[in-house]
Amino acid sequence: MYFALTDRFCDGDLTNNIPPGCDPSLYDASQENINLYQGGDLRGIENALQAGYFNDLGVTALWLSPVVRNVWRSGYDSGGWKTGYHGYWAQDWLDIDPHLTSAFSLTGAPYSNDAEGRMEHYRDLVRLAHAKGIKVIQDVVLNHAGPVFYYDANGDGVFNLENKEEWVQPFKKDGFYANTKWADVPKWNAEKTQPDGPREMLGVRIATKGTLSQLASYGRKGYSQDSLGKSDGEEVTCDFFSLRDFWTDPKGEYFDALVDEFVEIYQFYLNTAGVDGLRIDTMKHVHPGFWDAFTARLRKRLGDAAAEKILFGEVYDGNPARLGQYTWRSDWAQHPEPALDSVLDFNFCFNAREYLRHPGSQFGSPAALEKSLLTRTGADESHHPFYNPNPGADGLNSQQKIITFIENHDGLNRFRVAGITEQRNRLAQALVMTLPGIPCLYYGTEFDLLDSQGKTGEDGETGRMMFYRDRGGPTMKDVKSCPAFSEISRLAGLRAKLPELRTGRLIPLWVDNASSAEDDGVFAFARASEDGESFAVVVVNASDSERVTSDGADQIHLPASLKTAGKILRPVLTTGMGKAPPDFAADGPLRLPVPASSLVVYKGTRAE
Repeated sequence: MYFALTDRFCDGDLTNNIPPGCDPSLYDASQENINLYQGGDLRGIENALQAGYFNDLGVTALWLSPVVRNVWRSGYDSGGWKTGYHGYWAQDWLDIDPHLTSAFSLTGAPYSNDAEGRMEHYRDLVRLAHAKGIKVIQDVVLNHAGPVFYYDANGDGVFNLENKEEWVQPFKKDGFYANTKWADVPKWNAEKTQPDGPREMLGVRIATKGTLSQLASYGRKGYSQDSLGKSDGEEVTCDFFSLRDFWTDPKGEYFDALVDEFVEIYQFYLNTAGVDGLRIDTMKHVHPGFWDAFTARLRKRLGDAAAEKILFGEVYDGNPARLGQYTWRSDWAQHPEPALDSVLDFNFCFNAREYLRHPGSQFGSPAALEKSLLTRTGADESHHPFYNPNPGADGLNSQQKIITFIENHDGLNRFRVAGITEQRNRLAQALVMTLPGIPCLYYGTEFDLLDSQGKTGEDGETGRMMFYRDRGGPTMKDVKSCPAFSEISRLAGLRAKLPELRTGRLIPLWVDNASSAEDDGVFAFARASEDGESFAVVVVNASDSERVTSDGADQIHLPASLKTAGKILRPVLTTGMGKAPPDFAADGPLRLPVPASSLVVYKGTRAE
């Protein structure tokens, strides 16, 4: 999976950078200010698809940041005034943002200058991706809208744009603010939420009822400054900075109407626009009962097509029990079927970064990473599995479909920041590509894109830079000829060739040299079929010196559950600059060498 922050991938159409009626100051033609629009659009993605860019990289699914029409500017958000270039400030759920769409199709046919034409362009992108054998995942937000209403703090009935109190009010624990009024700032598209009733689009009737355009559907409780890190329930009911929180309490008067409205909207995107799945944002900020209802009703609406779609979510938490909770229904004892299909594995992400994200030749211990991987099939003290082992409609469970990643667009952001070498970045991506789950790459990592302003140990958004810049940036030829692109492509090809790298179980083998007083930076594991006939061994070396997995004092062997008799371990891929190691007997002590700052994949195969 390849995650593209659409506004920051490629500006394929210069004519949509300042849509009609939009405040021109929201666009930065120099593509330097990360808080402003920089011009990336659907045409930029389409051009890359047409050129075979994603196919050459080995991508089989594109995850695009939210494409729906947004509020274009917000005051007093995190860090001050910003634009909605990223897509997470929805204003109209059944329109595609005009910053992203074009007036003409790739064939030159005109699109109508309205929501119908913009949706047609989006559907064309999905069809193009499918023609290239690539699925499309739509990023969606059900927790909040953009700043579509204001708090009339001074009671004058006018949205005072320079007044912070009208953008952000302190959290009201009891009750709600009754002074909310719809915004009306067309140049920023800060207006009443849409749709406000049924729509006809792409030849179908979408029976929305206007629930999103009723103020009573929102909590209107203001913002709690430390809510992002809370788990006491306040994070579920407050605004998200100046964004407007939906009231998702199952006891709420509009709960069923809100669930049904979102089901109606997203069955349209899945059925008619043709997207292949949803990545759901800010899940822990929504009442769990809402997810039970939404996922069940959406799958029922999809019918047999549900087996071909994936629903996975973002739960910004490192606790596997908290992450896995969303793959279970709240009433799991009576209904053990999956709620979400899967989640992004932040537990893995945090521990993998602790192992590899260090400046220069430094590295951490992989011991915590090994433990975090084992939590995927682990259980709590009552023996209740963290992640739901019951298969979904496609026959796969949440453990198999978990999303493995090491960087993204949020605060943890880009893996490669100041001090992190290109080689270490490639090693991190190789680790992601060889572990269980669905590997997810962040745009630009295939070029070792550097966030020079980012620092290890600090969160920030500076990694959201433009990739294919209009001036002074790399060309597609430059990117495709670089070592990072080549390594990811080779790893993707190997995953396609070796089923054990896609679906095999994980067997940890080695996390340290026991005879040494210090960590040696080596992490080794096996991936194996259930019957033990097919297996591979992966060895990661974070050190800047060649390492060996075991020595005379401390040896490792493949477990007896694998059919190793008469087989050898043959290196089939080596990343980095090192030479491929020799073959080894699979049924003997594994003294496996691995070059400096490299990853080696060994395949269990019959000796010739």
